[in-house]
Formats: sequence, structure tokens, C-alpha cells
Amino acid sequence: MESIIRKLTLAEIDQYAEIVINAYPGVMESSTDFKTRFIQSLKDIHEKVATIEFYGLFRDGKLIGGMRLHYYQMNLSSKIIDVGGVGLVAVDLLHKKEKVAKELITYFIDHFRNRGTSLVMLYPFRPDFYKKMGFGFGTRMNQYKIEPNSFPNEENKEGLVYLTESDLPHIRECYQTYAKNTHGAIMKTEFELERMLKNPVARIVGYMNDSVLEGYLLFTFQKEREANFLLNNLEVKEFIYLNPTSLLKLSSFLHTQADQVNRVILNTQDQSLEFLLKDARNGTHNLIPSVYHETNTSGTGIMYRVADIEKFINELSDIQFGYGNCKIKFSIQDSLISDQRLEVWISVEEGFMKVIEKCECEIEMDIDVSDFSSLLMGAVDPKSLYNYGKLKLNNAVHISTLMQLFINQKKPLCNTLF
Repeated sequence: MESIIRKLTLAEIDQYAEIVINAYPGVMESSTDFKTRFIQSLKDIHEKVATIEFYGLFRDGKLIGGMRLHYYQMNLSSKIIDVGGVGLVAVDLLHKKEKVAKELITYFIDHFRNRGTSLVMLYPFRPDFYKKMGFGFGTRMNQYKIEPNSFPNEENKEGLVYLTESDLPHIRECYQTYAKNTHGAIMKTEFELERMLKNPVARIVGYMNDSVLEGYLLFTFQKEREANFLLNNLEVKEFIYLNPTSLLKLSSFLHTQADQVNRVILNTQDQSLEFLLKDARNGTHNLIPSVYHETNTSGTGIMYRVADIEKFINELSDIQFGYGNCKIKFSIQDSLISDQRLEVWISVEEGFMKVIEKCECEIEMDIDVSDFSSLLMGAVDPKSLYNYGKLKLNNAVHISTLMQLFINQKKPLCNTLF
């Protein structure tokens, strides 16, 4: 049965919303009031937000699945490029196991490739499903539950202020400055900024230095237990800082909440947070053999896929990855597109890569597009992939050359949800 995938009209949003609500029962409500509000929010986005579009898959004229596409800009190793994101992928319960999700995701990849966008990303409901479709893992997310007085209290709180809607220009400038200096960070859209400021349960505390916002905390409170209204947890939604001073100022704010805050819940891709804290333990008192104290839980989330390999490498051509001079032949398996491996030849000169014509290469590499995407994004190093058997070389001696080539790569950090 032939599928048609196209943009949804405003009148079709109601049907899509019903499919989404049924597909995500764990996060959606079935009450009439919730449905009304949810449908209206989708319609508002459909009508007013230029960076988001809704697409549906139809068979025999019936909508049986849909998705939300995002048009973003992202920091790729200090260069701002266009990227695509997908969210709210939902399939009608009566049409599960009919390859609806696969068709939607294939369309999503092709849609952005045809627009000239070389990288796409998503948050997986099933990481194994999307790995098979060529998406590679990004940086893990760590959840810490920290006692407030474990944050440093080395700075006075001068310059800390509450931020409101009138501070939107300051918040925009602060975040975009952070994103321009953070590999993997997605630039905030106006829709995201406005939604953040209009959240009725969220609070924002910022550090102003001579009328310049140099960092902010977006957070909410949640009850620690129903029987004690005085004891709460503070859940950090965003922790943005531009320098050590702003980090310590905001840390001092968290430190001084200890009288009414049991734990600060912080989700972060920072792999070195315990060096900031007095005590990084999360309160479970679990030990990992032999004597390793549990500090956090960790999970895989955002996944990346290079949609256009040659264009992606060319977008990296003015970025010095590392050191060395060599020629590499990539044989890339992308079973979603073809049973044949895609062959790409690149030249490396003083750590700069560029695509070249077919030639003899001293290094020949065989890799799946999912692991290739993670490698080029800096989420994993070539030696790890080689040791795991995910990267095959014509000669093992070349692994040291590849490690030198990727030595400057930083792990991608992304705090944008979509």
C-alpha cells in the first residue's frame, strides 16, 4: 500500500494530536481539558512558528502517523551550520509494525539532505531502532542529585538577580554566546526563548556584570515528599555560564538554598562535575565494587546522523581536527540507503580534512554510518571504535595516526529538547 508523506494542514492537527496522545500515554493525559490545550498548542505552533513543521503519513487518504520537524542552527566545532531535528514521531495504534516510523524517519533524512543540510538528529524512543537506521550515539547525559551545600560558596551573591520577560534580550545574548563557544550546542529559536520565559512554574536567576548577563539558572521546585511541604528538591532545567566567575556566583546561590532544598537535581553532559563539588554522591549510598560511591545515573539520548557525507566533511574543511598528513578512504555502510558501501576519499593536510577524487590511500577504513556520525561529531574516539570492532583498518598501525587526527575533537554538548 503506497504511503504519502506531506505537511499537515491546520485542520489535520486534531487527528495528529489524537495519534500522539495515544502513542505517548506515559507523558500525555486523556482528559478533555488536556486534549483541548494540547491541540491548541500544536495549532499555535503550526500557525506561528516558522522553525517547526508538522508532517503526516497517509495511506488510502487516512492519517496513520506523523512527526514534527525542527529547523535549527548548531555549533559544529566553532562553525555554525544548519541542522535538522525530528520529534513527536507517532504511529496510530492500529498501524504498529507496518513500517510507518521507518518511512517517516527515511523521509525526514531525505527532506533535509535535499535541502542541503548535512546533519540530522533526534532523541530516540528506542536507541536500537534508530541505530539500525544509521543514527550514532551522542554524549551521555548524567543526572546528579546533589546536596545544596556541596556546591562551592566562594563568591558573594552580588550581581545575582531574578530574570523576567523584559530580560529576553540579555538571555538571548548570553545563551547565543554560550552556544557559539560550545561544540554541539543548538542556537535557541525565538519560540524557545519565549516559551522558557512564559513557563509559570519556572524561575530564572542570572548573574549580571556591568549590565551584561554572564550566566543564568532556569529551575523549578518539586516536593521531596507530600507529608512535608517545607522540603523540596530544586530541579535545574538550564545551567548556562560564560566564565568561572558566573559559575561560582550561581553555585553560591544553590549552596545557600540548603535550608529548604533537599537535593539539587542536575542533568548535565559535563563529565567532570565531581571536581566542582564538595560531595558528588547522590544519596543512595550504593557502592560499586569494590569501593566506588554512586554519584549519578547516566543514559544515552541524543543521536546524530550525517545525512550528506561529502557535504559534512567539506563543512569541516576549515576546522583543524588534529595533526598529520595522510589520505584516507572511507567505506561507509548505510543499509537504509543502499546495500553497497559508499566510498569517500579524503585528504588530510596538517589536520585539515577535505574530500578529494578517488585515489590510492595509505589508510582504508570500513565503518557503519552510525559510528561514522558519532566519530565525526566527537562523541567517540577512533581507538575505542577500533577496539570494539566497529572500525576496521587495512593496517592496525594506522590507529595512532587517526588518534592524532581526532585529538582536538570535543564531545558535543546539547541541552536543547525537541
